[in-house]
Amino acid sequence: MGCARRLGGDDRHGGPQATPAATVGGMVLGELVVHGWDLARATGQRPSWDDDVLERVRREVEANAELGRSIGIYGPQTPVPEDAPLLHRVLGLTGRGPI
Repeated sequence: MGCARRLGGDDRHGGPQATPAATVGGMVLGELVVHGWDLARATGQRPSWDDDVLERVRREVEANAELGRSIGIYGPQTPVPEDAPLLHRVLGLTGRGPI
């Protein structure tokens, strides 16, 4: 079904507070893309993802970037040109240098 599939319901991942399944899905997808890039970069590879996947991750990271920075998940935003590839813009939001 791809990235466009809608997730419904809530998830209780170890605590009493419910989190919408779509939010959890976006977080997990972001982890896979960002840490996949980390691993690829460390091993001299160039990863790529479909633009629809990267756009979903960009929206998720953008929506939660300040919270992520406040709890130490992301570093300070790295400046990236607006016309840079979508992956680079996602990485810049997390504080990573895409180059």
